[in-house]
Order: sequence, then structure tokens, then C-alpha cells
Amino acid sequence: MFGWLQKNPELYAEILTFNQVALPSADTPARECRYLVLDLELTGLNAKQDHIVSIGWLPIVEQHIRLSEARHYLIEAPVSVGQSAIYHGLHDSDLKDAQELADVLQFLLKQYPGYIFVAHHCRLDRAFLQIAFQRHFGKAPRMLFLDTLNIEYHRLQKLGSRLATDALRLPQCLARHHLPVSAQHHALEDAYGCALLFLSQLKKSHSAITLGDLQLHSR
Repeated sequence: MFGWLQKNPELYAEILTFNQVALPSADTPARECRYLVLDLELTGLNAKQDHIVSIGWLPIVEQHIRLSEARHYLIEAPVSVGQSAIYHGLHDSDLKDAQELADVLQFLLKQYPGYIFVAHHCRLDRAFLQIAFQRHFGKAPRMLFLDTLNIEYHRLQKLGSRLATDALRLPQCLARHHLPVSAQHHALEDAYGCALLFLSQLKKSHSAITLGDLQLHSR
């Protein structure tokens, strides 16, 4: 580990700087927090052996999506995307001039310390990001994630709704909230859909809901 640090001290320092910014406490009103809603497109579902091929994100501040800060990056893949192109629509030729993953992650660290991360079915996104940070920076930052899928499940359970097999997929959740449904498997479009869903979930929550409440609903 220490040999790695001697080669990459600046990247490791980015993690430490990011972690120095305190996250909101659990009793902070959820509507006052700052969020970064993101989505990843991947070559597979195994975070240890598969790769990120695109990242999209949008910040939410004061319950408004900051479209001016929306970002979509194609990511250099160390191997061919292979059959995964069927799902995300990206081919090897599309990634010839793509960004290096470390550069994109470094920009994220500099711009969004203190933000809460939001994703739909965040387990995969969180795992891929943690491993990517460990590989490129030597350490994963402290990332607090909220999962709009689990928040929706908690909301529907509370309402006593019966759930169909695919009821918690992002398109079905958006339709249930009467929100526009765009084509899936584009990182920025999915991040935007997730952001709309999250804001609708907040709107339908009680007025005093806290960050801690959302964390409980995300489990």
C-alpha cells in the first residue's frame, strides 16, 4: 500500500480532502441536503471484474435539479465491451476518444464533497465506484448513498400496495409518479429520471422527513 502511495500521493490526497467535508447529520431536514444523482453503464454486474463504460450525474440543491451541472462521460474500457453493448448501446468504436476514469472521478471529488449520492438500485453503482476509487486512488471516499428503489418499496408498502414483479424498475416507478419515461440504459437520461423520481418521493413524504429517515427507507 505504501509503495502505491509513493507513486500516487496526489490522487490519495484528493480522497482525504473529500472526506474532510462533513456530511449532514441524520436529523438534517431531507429537503435541505445537497444530492448528486448518478447512474453508471457497465460491461457486466461483477464489480471486481467488469468495467464502467459511462457515467451520468446531476446535482439537486434546494429541491431543484441543476441542469447546468449535468454531466455525461464515456469511459475508456481496458477490454472490449463485448456483448454488453446490447444493453448500453456503446461499442468499442464509441469509446476511442473516451475519458479516463480516474480523471472523471477526480472531478467528482473536487466538485461534490458533502453531497449525498442517490441512485436507483444503488448497490451496483456503489460497489463499482468503491472499487474504481480503490484501484485508481488507493482508497474509496466516504460516500453516503440513498436508493430510490428501496425508498419506493417502503412507500408502496406503507400504502399497502401489491407489487408486480417489475414494479420497482425505474420506468415503472416514473410512470407511477406520472413522470416522463425516457429510453433506458443511457447514464445521463437514467440519472435524470432517478432525480425526478427522488424529488417526487420527497414531495410525497411528510414535511419533517430527515436524512436519517431516508437512510432507513433506503435499506
